Amino acid sequence: MSSETNLNILQLIRNRELNDHIRTKYTLKSNMDYKFISKLGLHAQLEEHQDSITCIQWNKSGSTLASVYHDRQIILWDPFLQKVKTTIKTLHRNSIFSVKFIPGYNDDILATASIDQSSHTYNVTTGTKLMSCVCFHGEIRSIAVANDLPSLYWCASLDGCISQHDVRIRHICSINKLQNTLVKICGNYGSRIGPTCLDINQIRSEQFAVGANDQYVRLYDRRMIKSLSSFYMKQPSEDALVYDGNNVNNALQYFLPGHIQPKNSETITRTNGITHLTFSPDGQELLVNYGCEYVYLYDLVNRVDNAFFNIPKVMKVHRENKEVSSTNLIDDQIPVPHLTLPDNVVQLQLKANDLFEKEDYNAAIVLYNEAINIHKSSELFSNRAAAYIKRKWFGDFYAALKDCLTALELEPNHMEAHFQLAVSLFKLDKLTDSKMYLDQFIMKYPAYKTSASINYLYSNLLNAQSNNKDGKKILETSDTSSNVPVWFLIDQAKKKAFDEYFRNQAKDYHCRYIGRKNDFCLYNKEADFFGSRNQFIIAGSDDGLIYLWEKNTEKNLLTLQGHKFVVNCIQPHPSEFLFATSSIDSKVKLWSPLPDDVCYNTQIIDYSTAAALNQRTVMSDQF
Repeated sequence: MSSETNLNILQLIRNRELNDHIRTKYTLKSNMDYKFISKLGLHAQLEEHQDSITCIQWNKSGSTLASVYHDRQIILWDPFLQKVKTTIKTLHRNSIFSVKFIPGYNDDILATASIDQSSHTYNVTTGTKLMSCVCFHGEIRSIAVANDLPSLYWCASLDGCISQHDVRIRHICSINKLQNTLVKICGNYGSRIGPTCLDINQIRSEQFAVGANDQYVRLYDRRMIKSLSSFYMKQPSEDALVYDGNNVNNALQYFLPGHIQPKNSETITRTNGITHLTFSPDGQELLVNYGCEYVYLYDLVNRVDNAFFNIPKVMKVHRENKEVSSTNLIDDQIPVPHLTLPDNVVQLQLKANDLFEKEDYNAAIVLYNEAINIHKSSELFSNRAAAYIKRKWFGDFYAALKDCLTALELEPNHMEAHFQLAVSLFKLDKLTDSKMYLDQFIMKYPAYKTSASINYLYSNLLNAQSNNKDGKKILETSDTSSNVPVWFLIDQAKKKAFDEYFRNQAKDYHCRYIGRKNDFCLYNKEADFFGSRNQFIIAGSDDGLIYLWEKNTEKNLLTLQGHKFVVNCIQPHPSEFLFATSSIDSKVKLWSPLPDDVCYNTQIIDYSTAAALNQRTVMSDQF
């Protein structure tokens, strides 16, 4: 697959004559270019619905677009002729939140999922219902399919169950339980939690990812789910967890942006669950849209630990009062000289530094991102960390911490990165670690001991530690063990051990995309990959805008005025340079490059203002 991606246009034209599967890649490659981004605009509106649209979905070839609205009817469109192909009146009693074409049936079977706690399959040609499952005990928010597994589909219901269904097998509903349940999603200390979104890795269909009403993304391997059950039954001793760790980590992996760890009191109420997730077409990345937060990209191949786990241990620092702090740390190493940066990187750095001096931190970060994407340098990471600390948007202090660690990894004696590491830790309320790193900084660079920045940080640290000590409260819990059966306490202890183990193993994000607003979480709010090499990220927003970023640099390339209301669904076409969107209004909109003589009145020039306004909501207390 990677070799095909690198082929030039002539090779792709030749290959499409020999291999039919190259057609999609050829179409994207021949149409995709950055210059088309600036030409994106409203191509057409599909107006047949009478109510709010809840979901849209392309078939595999992109010849048909399915849309569903609140009266439970499905409309199948010819997107290029902008005409209705057919309408299916479903038998659901409430809103449909997910619809998928079942692989292997030439787009002739649709699966639907509704908040009426049922899942149906329909024949597209006749509109008749083929199968129904009503043994769920919660709303069904998401359906997933795998192109290499025809006849199968999976459902995620708010009763915490992920279930597998086969249209070839007659399904008999059970009153007591859903018999084809793969896994039950658990939250804090084993309590059941409702999944809100689900996706299957199309390259490795044994993998499926689940988003729920908490901050964690869960990545499962269907082949190894039984190992989770055996792990679940183990006694919650430390030895048992270590012994089983290698096996269960292959069956389940958690992902979480490091700055929204529930242990962080600043962020415990910041997110409102995960509204959408999707694998990249090459199966190597996972894109996640968080409620009351940002869009995050996780690298599934090179998974990274939480930044707090990567902080180097601090050396023994003998302070003036003769006290000793902490354990050992990175010993002084041979200074690493600054490498000469390429000319184009130097130009970007100078422009970014100038913007930093003018206090335009957001624009400076954009240029630092571009420079780092070309050439990774400790100086660039340190400069970007300083810009993050100054900008102060939600998650910026943690992003600064990540950059400081990267800079110190590239150059262990980078002075600015060392000091900014102490500042970042202070901003993240890691007071003890911050003070230890500041002590080490003063010891290594005594000439800066009397600088205003050092004294200011030291004074703030002492005040914060004093206030933290004075305001410390002892939590008291009532002893109710005498009223609870012993078997229940043991079971809860096992659930707690299971939950804590996987939370502690959670992997961190690779990139984040800022600007859009996602507070109204009653619908599946989508974000997706876009482009021949998945080089763009697109997402809708509560302010009615559509945001498009460059994936590697996190740079916003385009902001479109999408709908009057919340943009819920955003679905890229499988092969053409085209995507569809829907809102709580009754229109489906198609977006593609427009001719040069067409006015682009849907484009929003001032992205920074829109992003700053939306950032206020993220920074405010949602509760």
